[in-house]
Amino acid sequence: MYGWRARIGLLVPCSNTTAEIEFARMAPEGVSVHTGRVWQEEPSDDAGKAEKLIAMSRRAPERARELAEVRPGVIVWACTSATFAAGPGSDVEIARAIEQASGVPAVITSTAVALALRALGVRRIGMATPYIEDIAQREKRFFEATVPGLSILAVHNLGLRENLPKGMLFPEATYQAARAVDTPDAEAIFVSCTNWRAIEIIEPLERDLGKPVITSNQASMWAALARLGIAGPRGYGRLFEQPLPTAQPAGVLV
Repeated sequence: MYGWRARIGLLVPCSNTTAEIEFARMAPEGVSVHTGRVWQEEPSDDAGKAEKLIAMSRRAPERARELAEVRPGVIVWACTSATFAAGPGSDVEIARAIEQASGVPAVITSTAVALALRALGVRRIGMATPYIEDIAQREKRFFEATVPGLSILAVHNLGLRENLPKGMLFPEATYQAARAVDTPDAEAIFVSCTNWRAIEIIEPLERDLGKPVITSNQASMWAALARLGIAGPRGYGRLFEQPLPTAQPAGVLV
């Protein structure tokens, strides 16, 4: 039987080609990952992107109800932008809706990133994203409002509106974008987006910069394993050495 230690239910946008692969690579022995997909409609222009992301998260609870049939110990809604686009606190509402629909504890990517920042004790960071400017600014406002004292000192965006091209980027692009937001005052680097291939650059980047690196999939897996009471893997950054900060069951930061 696969998943003899635990099963993780993983919800991803329908065009995400990265998250399930990175989750499978990070999964410790005996932990299986089972994926469901949420319909993502792409807008015709930049102005409609946030609305489409918010609508996608509204569809996640129904997909979570279906995913609960594999009896996972936790369900991860692995989309960063769809879980911050509606503003601070929206991640908690999404978690509650998923838990109510599925009866399974939920991990929300944007919540997991906020918890990761708290766990590492960092307050000044650089942030690299593949997003368009409006989405990146929403993200900046979300995290600065959610994590007490956080200041995002530098932001570098690739300007990609559609999701599928984000999954076609090579690790070199991720590495260079992350280095572009490394300022002398930055205590950590955050690479956003569950469809942006990033886990193999975490440890090289940490060695090169001398500071912790957080990615969306890494933080989501870290939070999921912590909720399951399973030690994290090695080789994917300093974050897996940290315990999960205290949080209420629905992911409320306290």
